[in-house]
Amino acid sequence: MKYSHDIKLKVSTLAIAMASVGLLSNPAYSQQTTDVGQVVIAGEGDKLGTGLMIADDGFYQKSTVTKTAIDKLLPSASVAEILRLEPSVNSYSTDPTGLFGGNIRVRGFNSDQIGFTINGAPVNDSGNFAIYPQEYIDSENLCEVYVRQGSADIESPHIGASGGNIGMVSCAPKDSYGGKIAQSVGQYGFSRTFIRMDSGYMGESSPFKFYLSASYSQVDQFIGSGEAKRDHIETGWEWKISPDTNFSGSILFNRAVNNNFATVTKAQYNNNPSMTYTDRIPQHNVGGSDAVNFSTASTSTSLGNTYYGYSLNPFDNALATAKLQTRATDKLTLVAVPYYWYGYGTGGIQQRTLTTSSSFNGALNNGGISNPYLNSSSVVGVYSSSVTKTNRPGITVRADYDFEDNKASIGYWVERASHQQTQPATTVTNQGDISSVWLTSGLTNYNNGSIYQGRNWLTTTTSSSLFAQNTWTVNKELDINFGVRSLMINRNLDNTANNGTGGGANYSASASYSKVLPSLAARYRFNENYQAYAAFSQNMRAPSNTVLTGWVSNVTYTNGIASRYSLNPNNSVVAETSTTYEGGLRYFGNYFDSSLALFSTNLNNRIATAYNPNTLTVTDYNVGTSQVNGIEFQAGSKPIKGWSGFVSGSLTNSTIQGNYTTQTITGQTTTLATAGKAFPDTPKYMFGASGQYTYGPYLIGLNAKYTGMVYTTLVNDESLNPYTVVNLNAAYQFEPTSFLKTPTIKLNIGNLLNAKYLVANSGSGSSITPTTNASIRGGGSPLYFRGAYQFVGVTISSDF
Repeated sequence: MKYSHDIKLKVSTLAIAMASVGLLSNPAYSQQTTDVGQVVIAGEGDKLGTGLMIADDGFYQKSTVTKTAIDKLLPSASVAEILRLEPSVNSYSTDPTGLFGGNIRVRGFNSDQIGFTINGAPVNDSGNFAIYPQEYIDSENLCEVYVRQGSADIESPHIGASGGNIGMVSCAPKDSYGGKIAQSVGQYGFSRTFIRMDSGYMGESSPFKFYLSASYSQVDQFIGSGEAKRDHIETGWEWKISPDTNFSGSILFNRAVNNNFATVTKAQYNNNPSMTYTDRIPQHNVGGSDAVNFSTASTSTSLGNTYYGYSLNPFDNALATAKLQTRATDKLTLVAVPYYWYGYGTGGIQQRTLTTSSSFNGALNNGGISNPYLNSSSVVGVYSSSVTKTNRPGITVRADYDFEDNKASIGYWVERASHQQTQPATTVTNQGDISSVWLTSGLTNYNNGSIYQGRNWLTTTTSSSLFAQNTWTVNKELDINFGVRSLMINRNLDNTANNGTGGGANYSASASYSKVLPSLAARYRFNENYQAYAAFSQNMRAPSNTVLTGWVSNVTYTNGIASRYSLNPNNSVVAETSTTYEGGLRYFGNYFDSSLALFSTNLNNRIATAYNPNTLTVTDYNVGTSQVNGIEFQAGSKPIKGWSGFVSGSLTNSTIQGNYTTQTITGQTTTLATAGKAFPDTPKYMFGASGQYTYGPYLIGLNAKYTGMVYTTLVNDESLNPYTVVNLNAAYQFEPTSFLKTPTIKLNIGNLLNAKYLVANSGSGSSITPTTNASIRGGGSPLYFRGAYQFVGVTISSDF
């Protein structure tokens, strides 16, 4: 297979060589510089819990990972890896480096039920709320990643967060001129180059500073053939316009092209743990009436027939965010946070066959496709998959007023997302070359000259919320916080006639969802060491845009155009809502801090992706009510003679309250016994721990995460075994040179004990198999990713 990655960021080999010379030629710190070494290696964030915890005294449960903890990880680590040790977080990366993606669940909520932001801008997919953690940000530019386990922030710009929210915060530009260079290498052909330049403050009357960074990463799959390549550019700025007004912002661009990892059933894994896509390039028949020799005639995901080179995920995205803040009076502060998100790409398995036609035969929209290979074959092989193009501007404005004993905020958020989803096809050769991996050229046509489409939707989603909150300081011990958010979503979908199921005619559809979401919390300080809090909140998740698709049936074609058809609206899917109660105790001590939280969430109309018998498609479906109850704990020590540690744990019961009604393959209605069963992919027990020792320029740390058994179907007739993953991080800082301020070498070993395990494939949505009974609509064997194998990586880096 051959394809062009188009952009490869070039970082000066001279700069990397200088870093290497600086690292290898300087002796270690002498004893009198031990303190300096500890500060650089351990960092300020290691004052508590190895950087995995801060002394948070908010009204809700929240866990924060600081920059020093992030800096100890492999630099390509995604947010899934960064948060893995936090309480109630069930996450994985598809490969050891994080470049292929991964997924996160929190308290049983999947990633498409959790809001994700970068510097205040939402980055969940605007259609189905999926996340793609490998695309977001370079870890060197991250100063903080936090998770609110139970509820989204009152001002959060989300329409798909019935659970909590996760925020990523970029580091500000540095005050002084300088930069950072880093080079990483490792197993499976891993290589990553990073460089950042900081301008330092420029100007005197209105000082301005910015940074610009770039990275290039690549790695091979740890099983089978395939690779990931990623280019990433970021810039950020701060401009102090006046003593009372500050303007800051950031722009990031990411281009990634990677082969997808194959997913397997438990039976396939047990039969052959290394089973994956084939290296055999599909071949076209030269001619004849039987032309189904494109990858042995299979268009399924059967591992023996699917060519790895036709299972790709090319994607571009860009995000621009800004923040304008001004202190209008001594008590009033005004804030505006505009943003713009752009995304374009495709993904999945693109290996398909299409039937050709020499005339409008009425069987397919516009009469079938013309043969793109100019032979006599009636079935031809193509590269085809869903293409998504998103343009998403939005803004949040807020006014904060300090009444001394009361601090009030009021604000408004609005966003308009244009989400175009098509499915063209393009030609391939017997050598594996693709006309365009981005599906932008060499496209297959119908016989009337128009472009073939397997789907063709344009979804316009206008979302807004009006929010207000007030924090009342009753006395020095008690604070009370009250908030309310009025959330409104309007969706309009235009379906242009296409070959997809239920898409054979033009139609428009719309849906609206709205709800007032209140919250109430109190915090009580017994003394400087002990604190208690209690909170109530409501959240909502709108259904995915797919509920508006696939409505066409009983089509009659005249000259290849739909002249008569029926519409079967899928109006039964309603918004998922949640009500969360949580409370806890916090301890702030001289040697360690800790927190204990109890939570209970009631979900109404819980949404999962399942088979819809009305539209004969897989789409969002309300699977009834469920309840999530649990306990979570975290504690972090303060360094004692170089030693520090962090522990976390959670016990979660996520229970389906009612039975699920679906259909059999023969069309009969059936009720599945799901009442009282655990919601899939929700481990009852999870434990995390991190310990480290620092001495002068040395650092060594171990961390481990235990993830308990999970069920993977609604009726709990299949499950995955528990597993434990142990990682090792070590670093040594050399003495600085005139150019290199912090020359450091870092070792990362992932999955140190080489544990073998499976994880549920739910990264792009809550796709739930009701049962392993294949006679049930949506039933069948669940698919899994194999846990990432052991990995060793080394990074040399330095500030300059």
